[in-house]
Amino acid sequence: YRRNYICELQNCRTTEEMKKWFLNKTSEICNNMESAREKEAVSIIEKAKSYIRDNYKKDISLDEVSREVDISPYYFSKLFKQGTGENFIEYLTRTRMRQACVCLQNPDYSIKQICAMVGYSDPNYFSRIFKKYEGVNPSEYRERLENGTGRG
Repeated sequence: YRRNYICELQNCRTTEEMKKWFLNKTSEICNNMESAREKEAVSIIEKAKSYIRDNYKKDISLDEVSREVDISPYYFSKLFKQGTGENFIEYLTRTRMRQACVCLQNPDYSIKQICAMVGYSDPNYFSRIFKKYEGVNPSEYRERLENGTGRG
């Protein structure tokens, strides 16, 4: 598409037409660069979300995920918040809490087992975070499921 540039410029009859052509091309280039940047950001965020979904059971950090997507932790943090509306820890915690709710449906798992299955080493901390997100502690949540009264 750039091959036409010389012809297009040669067809400009006045300095004003040439100026207008340059401004239009500059604007077009800027728009294309912005579009490419946005696509790259979406790709980075999707890759990070996928990594979090695959690794939430482990003790993962923002630094680890930023290395995985090959950008600085600061830029990753900013990009992730812009793209998801949540910071890294909020997204990781919400992912873990959703999985904990699924695990609590299975009475074969103890709360302590579920705690470890979703990436927490301290059952008390897990219960506190779970209550913050669900409004009830894990035992109460499971009880409500068993009684058919739904979520917390």
